[in-house]
Amino acid sequence: MSRPRSAVPSTVEQVRAVMRHRLIYELGTLIPADPPVGRRPVYPGYLLIAFGVLARMTRSGAKLDAELRTGGLWPLMQAEAAAMRDELPDELWAPPGDRAPTWAAWQYARNTHLTTDVALAEMHRLFIAGSVAQARSLGLLDPKGPGSLNHPARSRTVYGDGTVVRSLYKPPPVVWIEDPETGERVRRYRDKGTGELVDTPTRRYDPDSAEWHGHTGPVHGTNLVVVYARGDAAFQRVVLAVGRAERPGREAEAAVLLIGDVHRVAGAGVQAVVYDGALRGVHLEKLMTRHGLVVVNKVAAAPLSDAEKAERGGLKAVKSYPLGSWEHDTDDGACTHALAAVDGAIVEVTLGDTGDPVVAHRLTRRQVKRPRRGNGNYHFSAAFVVPCARGDFDAWITPHGEPGDPDARRAENVRLIAEGEEDFARLYGIRNDSEAFNSAFKRSLLVNRAMSLGWRRQLLDAVCFALLSNAVVAHRAAQVGVATPASSRGRSLHSA
Repeated sequence: MSRPRSAVPSTVEQVRAVMRHRLIYELGTLIPADPPVGRRPVYPGYLLIAFGVLARMTRSGAKLDAELRTGGLWPLMQAEAAAMRDELPDELWAPPGDRAPTWAAWQYARNTHLTTDVALAEMHRLFIAGSVAQARSLGLLDPKGPGSLNHPARSRTVYGDGTVVRSLYKPPPVVWIEDPETGERVRRYRDKGTGELVDTPTRRYDPDSAEWHGHTGPVHGTNLVVVYARGDAAFQRVVLAVGRAERPGREAEAAVLLIGDVHRVAGAGVQAVVYDGALRGVHLEKLMTRHGLVVVNKVAAAPLSDAEKAERGGLKAVKSYPLGSWEHDTDDGACTHALAAVDGAIVEVTLGDTGDPVVAHRLTRRQVKRPRRGNGNYHFSAAFVVPCARGDFDAWITPHGEPGDPDARRAENVRLIAEGEEDFARLYGIRNDSEAFNSAFKRSLLVNRAMSLGWRRQLLDAVCFALLSNAVVAHRAAQVGVATPASSRGRSLHSA
């Protein structure tokens, strides 16, 4: 039986949600009310932030401009902003005024104030602080909540994914040549008029975009990475952080940084991380040792040649990793068991009739420990029950490699929670929700392309869509009587 579809928020509801969302007003402080140079701004900063957020609702800043000038949205925004007067401290609120914000005013604020390195860093900090507070108001990321390291709770699990947004302009054809002076392979572009090779394209292009390769083929654009938490009910997804991968091959690194930023704010409220196969051994090692998080993801398939792929008919080739022998004392003397990790799971290995190693059985995880060492790093180990006719015993196994394992091969192959377990199925399924957010964000873009030029503006567009999503979630929670940060007067900007 399919789950009934949740009610889609109307335009009026989305406008009310945005204008009632406290974080909109906090981010408005990034636009100076009294700049040292030039005229005082006509619009309060929060109105311009709200314009950027609502532009994702209308899919176009120009369309929103027309709606505010001719429709009933502007009086609604004024009324909702006025209603927030008693909910906010003086430094966050100002009268909305009589004039609706315009597309030109948003462009100026975006280009001048909101896309500098300093502004983006402060926006990132405020966004995470506000989003974690919102998640906790929904019962998520609670340090005293349910779950354990052995069986993490979904409500204390963060998950994420990356998605590539196509650039505003189609990429120009590239010609690779060898530099006669350095001998390096360099990129050049052919001038259509003269036929000569030039350093920069002769037509419009996005200098920040790059070619990314995924399961759908190459895409030219910007890779945005987003981290979330969510509850079990509809409208309980909270976007916790938005970032971007600097260049191809760096998505996992960007994800680790974002998850680390969220963990520094949420602390013990986060027990586990769910991500796809982009996270490899070195990234898993960082998340476990630096942040003490259980990572739930699939082990990458073993590499195969084209002939092997054809022979297997597309079936995944699982990786195996020997862990060594465990010995325990019995009444009849020492008893030895050979253990290995197969597709991340801990198994006992024996020799088959042909003398080849075969999996005897999969071991059950009984306990997970995570002591913190003197250098501040965490160290995981798990007790797995090894069945034996002479008496079962616990084998303590760590996913961490030895100091001589710079590629983190052990972390790459050993999982605390491996595919095939009940905990894995319960937790890993929430990763699919990130695809829903990616799809919704791209539907807010015209012709499935970025709405602005350059990674800074595109990142701001993604943050605005995340604010729209979180605002609707907070509004729905307020309707059913759940406390949200929008009505919290005690949180200081400086302590956020």
